[in-house]
Amino acid sequence: MIINALRYGQLGNRLLVYAHLIAAAREYGVTLLNPAMCEYAHLFPAIADDVWCRYPPAGAVLKRPPLLTRVCLTQTISRITKLLWAVGLKRYPCGVLRIRYPEQCDLMDATFARLARAKPPLLVSGWEFRSDLLLQKHADQVRTHLQIDSCRRAAIHRLLTTSRESSDVVVGVHIRQGDYAEWEAGRYYYSTHDYYQTMRNIVEQLPGRRVSFLVCSDSHPEPTEFSDLQVHWGSGHIVEDLYGLAETDLVVGPPSTYSGWAAFYGQKPLAILQKPGDVVDVGLLNC
Repeated sequence: MIINALRYGQLGNRLLVYAHLIAAAREYGVTLLNPAMCEYAHLFPAIADDVWCRYPPAGAVLKRPPLLTRVCLTQTISRITKLLWAVGLKRYPCGVLRIRYPEQCDLMDATFARLARAKPPLLVSGWEFRSDLLLQKHADQVRTHLQIDSCRRAAIHRLLTTSRESSDVVVGVHIRQGDYAEWEAGRYYYSTHDYYQTMRNIVEQLPGRRVSFLVCSDSHPEPTEFSDLQVHWGSGHIVEDLYGLAETDLVVGPPSTYSGWAAFYGQKPLAILQKPGDVVDVGLLNC
C-alpha cells in the first residue's frame, strides 16, 4: 500500500503527483491512498465520497466526508510521516520515503517497488515522485479515474461546440497572472498584451484557416484587448477551465502543471511560453 502524505501546491500539482502514483500502484498491484486531494476531491466522482481518495476506488460510501474531516486526516498523516522520519523509524511501523525538492524518486526504481509491495504501508512525502514510462503505460486508467462529472463535461461540450462551429482550429490559452506576479520573482508573469501577441502570431501562421481561442484565466483580462480575434472565455470554474483546455487542439500557456495536465488529459500538444510574446510553433497541431 502507498499513502501520499503531502499536500503540494494547487490542483495541477496534486493531479500530477496523483497520476504518477496511480501508475505505480497499478504497476505493483497495490492500493494507493491519497488524502492529499482533500479540498479538490469533490470535483472527481471516483473519489468524491472517499476520505482516503483511494485507487482503485472504494465501494459505496453512505455519507460524503466534510472538508474539515479531510483536511484533519491529511494533516495528521503528514505529521506522523514527519515524526517517523525525524526519529529514524523509516521501516516500522510504516515504511517512510521522504524527499525534498529538487530530490527526485524514480517510481520504477527497484527499491521503491520493493517498499511499495512490502507489508507495512509506505508513506511517501515529496514533489518529484515520477515515472513517465509508468504514466504512459497506465495513462488510460489514470484518465478514467480522474474524469469529472457528467454535468461539467456537458458544459464543456456546449462551449467547445460553439467554438468549433465557426472555426477550423481551437487553441486553448491559459492566462496565468494571479500568483505568477510573485512566483519565481515574476519570471513567467506576462501581460495581457503579451498573450495577445502570441495569439495574433498563431493566427498569422495559419492563413486561410479559421482560428478561435478558448481563453481560461485566474485573472480578469479585458476582452477588448482581443477584439480582432475570435475568443471564447472559460467559465472560470477551476475544473471546467482545466478540462475545457483539454478539449482544444493545442494548449498554450506559461510553465504550469495546470496547462500540462490539460495537455496530458486531452492528449493534445502543449506549447510552453518561456518569455513574453513567445512565438508558438503551429507545427505542433495535429489538425
